[in-house]
Amino acid sequence: METSKPAWILLQNGLGLIVGFLTMVLILRDAGFHTWGLFSAALSFGLVFSFVSDLGINTAHVRMIAAGKDRNEYNNALIFMKVLLTLVYVGVIFLAVFIWTRVFHQAFESPLVYLSLLLLIPYFVGLPYIQANRAFFTGTQEAFKMSFPPIMESITRFIAVFVLIHMNVFHFPSSSSGLYQMALLISISYSISYAVYAILSFVVGMPWNFRMPKLETIKTYLRYSYPLIGVAFTTAVAANLAQILVFFAYGADQSAGFATDYRYILMITGFTMSVTILILPILTSLHVANGDYGKTMGQTVKYLTVLVTPLTAFIAVLAAPVLNLLSSAAIPYSFAFQIMLVGSWFWTMSIPFWTHFNAVEKTKISGTLNTLAYTLFIVLDIVLIPRSLADFRFAGLGVNGAAYSYLFSGIVLFIGSAVALMREVKIPITYKALKGSVMAILLGLLYYLFLHSLLRLPLLVLIGLLLLYVVAYIGLLLASKTISREELVEILNMVNFKKLFKYAVEELKNKSQ
Repeated sequence: METSKPAWILLQNGLGLIVGFLTMVLILRDAGFHTWGLFSAALSFGLVFSFVSDLGINTAHVRMIAAGKDRNEYNNALIFMKVLLTLVYVGVIFLAVFIWTRVFHQAFESPLVYLSLLLLIPYFVGLPYIQANRAFFTGTQEAFKMSFPPIMESITRFIAVFVLIHMNVFHFPSSSSGLYQMALLISISYSISYAVYAILSFVVGMPWNFRMPKLETIKTYLRYSYPLIGVAFTTAVAANLAQILVFFAYGADQSAGFATDYRYILMITGFTMSVTILILPILTSLHVANGDYGKTMGQTVKYLTVLVTPLTAFIAVLAAPVLNLLSSAAIPYSFAFQIMLVGSWFWTMSIPFWTHFNAVEKTKISGTLNTLAYTLFIVLDIVLIPRSLADFRFAGLGVNGAAYSYLFSGIVLFIGSAVALMREVKIPITYKALKGSVMAILLGLLYYLFLHSLLRLPLLVLIGLLLLYVVAYIGLLLASKTISREELVEILNMVNFKKLFKYAVEELKNKSQ
């Protein structure tokens, strides 16, 4: 496969990690920990219903485009369904607020959460279209067109936060009430950046000829995606329920603690999952051509293991200093962060296994696996996070409970997906890949012996320790022949910027439709 494709995706997620980190630094240091908690609650309250705008059709679209279907016809069908589902999605958000406040007579901790939710409506409207375009570019394997809009979105959000919050252009007072009002400015920043994302996705995608899709096309989507509706529902709820439960049970400060941990996890997994993004269209193409997709997946698992394990081990050992880079108020949540990091390893490593079933049109299997895992995630959140709910007493573990539910459900998905796949396809997972993981963990344990008690470290010291870890790890990989020198050169060649630029120009010259 052309190395520029995964390189652009890695570059996008790497830049997203760095710019996202800097954005969070500005938010937490200028707006405050409590304010971040208020905003995070509003965002999660809206996103918990985002399954309404998906219903499995995003994954279906990747499969249809990768399988060589008529792009113009299927894009029209996708956008037609997305417009309808987006209207329903926004309506469901307002209905949920009405039911919560008027029927259940409940209230958020602050009216700023309501206002933040309203200001996030452009974000929620843009999200389904962005997902649609990303699904299309994934299916066409156009990595630059997939990566450029989110890169600009990250930069736009950072600029918006810098201007609105760091420079305080509206002159909010420095008192607690003034800082809390900055939750509104965070919401505006997110909505502005997603508007840029949506517009750029449309522009680089070479807009197609709009016309009403055929009914048969929509039926084709529904036949493929209906087993994934449960996944869409449980994924959206599981990804946001913990934030909501922590907020209502323990307030904005613990909500901010969980949000900080979880945002870090999303940034890290966004980077490590870059290797897996193109696996569905690649496997689909190989399946259509009767290719050896089992061998391709074996290689994906190998490289994914070598990439994910060292990063997970390093950050887990230095969890407190890493969180302190954002805010010292986040340090008490370092144990939950460590648990979630381990959980993220299982969630990430399971992706190639269950994606195989999407590639070969056995979505009932992948849908069942993911639905069960996310349902377990939701149940454990309810059982482990709050002290009580609807007059029933629960574990009351708070943020730690959310971390445990993320870990346990990830383990279940990993084991279930691996077993299901091994019963159907022989995947050549070599001992070398497992050996690479063992070496990464041993290096992490060595760091732990000397550094586990440290709560704060300067950024430059952390970067130095990371570079030392990476150099030592690569040396061990080469010495043990886990990867060859040729493989290492090929990996390093992925960051050839001249080659990346040339690839981007060529991709832009070719129409997507």
